[in-house]
Amino acid sequence: MPFSDDCTQGTQVYMDGVSHWLCEKHEDNPIGPCLVSFYLTNEVSFTTPIPSDVDDCFDVGPEWINLVVLNGSIALISYHEETTTFRVSILGQLGFQESWIKLFMVGPLPCVERPIRVGIKGGIFFIRKDKEIAWFDLSTQMIEELGYTTENLHCRIINYKESILPFEE
Repeated sequence: MPFSDDCTQGTQVYMDGVSHWLCEKHEDNPIGPCLVSFYLTNEVSFTTPIPSDVDDCFDVGPEWINLVVLNGSIALISYHEETTTFRVSILGQLGFQESWIKLFMVGPLPCVERPIRVGIKGGIFFIRKDKEIAWFDLSTQMIEELGYTTENLHCRIINYKESILPFEE
C-alpha cells in the first residue's frame, strides 16, 4: 500500500468509514501521485491516480493542494501560483483516474499571496498580498474580507466543533 511522507494539513480526509490520503511520487510508488483509500471495516485499500492536470502540484514546491470532502464527494483543490488559479476536481469512482471530474477553475485571483486552508463547506481561506486574511466562497464565487491581518506566513486555520461531551482530565 503506498504511503505518504507528507502528513501535513489538508492531505488526508475521512468519509463514510474510509480514510483517504494523498501519496506523492517516489520510488516505492510505481503508479505515481495517487489517492490511497483504506476501508476500515474490511481493511481493503484502493489507489486512484491523480489527474494529469493536477499531479504537477506534487513536483513544484510553491504549488498547494488540499484533499477535502465537498458536498459528500472526495475533492482535490489545487492552487497554481504562477496563474493564481484554483482548480476543483471531484472523484466519481475509486480506482479510476478517468473518474476525476474537473468542476471548475477559480481565478485568476492576483490578490492571493497563498492559500491557507479549505473550510468545512469547501470555501478557501487565503492570505492576500496586503496580508489580509480572506475567504473565497465556492458556491457564490465571492471573496469575503474577514477583518484580520497576519505577518506570520505560517498561520493556520483549524475547524472547531462544540461538543456536549465533557473533557476528562
